[in-house]
Amino acid sequence: MAGENGPLDVSRTLAMVIAALFALACWNVLQIMVAIFTTFRRCQGLYFWSMLISTLGILLHTITSFLRYFALAPNFPMCVLICIGWYAMVTGQSVVLYSRLHLVTCVDRYSRWVLGMIIFNFCALHIPTTVLFLGLNRGIQSFYNPFDIYERVQLAGFAIQETIISGLYIWETMTSLRPVLALKGTRGKRVITNLIVINAIAILLDASLLSTEYTNHFDVQTTYKPVVYSIKLLLEFTVLNSLLVVIRTSPSTIEDAQKLHGDANLRLEPRWSDNGSGNIAPLGFGADDSDHGYRQTSSRDSPLKEHRSRESCRSHFESV
Repeated sequence: MAGENGPLDVSRTLAMVIAALFALACWNVLQIMVAIFTTFRRCQGLYFWSMLISTLGILLHTITSFLRYFALAPNFPMCVLICIGWYAMVTGQSVVLYSRLHLVTCVDRYSRWVLGMIIFNFCALHIPTTVLFLGLNRGIQSFYNPFDIYERVQLAGFAIQETIISGLYIWETMTSLRPVLALKGTRGKRVITNLIVINAIAILLDASLLSTEYTNHFDVQTTYKPVVYSIKLLLEFTVLNSLLVVIRTSPSTIEDAQKLHGDANLRLEPRWSDNGSGNIAPLGFGADDSDHGYRQTSSRDSPLKEHRSRESCRSHFESV
């Protein structure tokens, strides 16, 4: 039995591998929690709450899956908790990337499209899979084949969603943000490289997760998934905070700090000075949740206005 409708019946070797993956996910969660509460000064904002909820979702999904797979707790209650943790883990991570999207793009409609995609996929992928999974674990055996099919569909759907968001980060970093970060010196160039590499790694991790499901290893896929999401969240949290530091710091300050102390001592300060503009502070670091970045053009604006808005946004970045 692969774990779709009850505890696992596997060899001792595979059971040890599964337990090790669960332990690795929990260790990554511990690192992320420490990073969150040593980075943020105030517990507010979309960025903070999405990071916290996504991290706790990984932990909940990991612990309840472990208890269910090894028959250490009642099956159906664990299934309910697994679904809740899955929501927070998967959709929560996409919301983390959405909350920082304004750092790399100046086009409002990109953020609206990403938010719409996240909401649509939540309804179209989470809910049907949950119904089939819970029904199967209530003894409705006719749900087995539909669940097996839809499990693959939802995994591919969320992988596509995360690939689109990662691709948007890479594209905007290479186009809109690259000239701005290039002015920040060596540290800015390093952040460009790190942002591209980490989003490429996220895509590869999603591909590896898909390979476990499409080779009929549901038990491995569901235990490997928290590891993948915890690694992605840890990497993304680090690089997004580094991006924030570089954007808000003047080139001369970065160069002086590198000469005196080195990059390692450039620590993130969770609050920006808005210089009177009222829209510089990012989400989760003193900004109002209603402010998703720099206000730009609507979808009805002309290409010329959009071009001007990009130039305006670039001047904002350069002035920080």
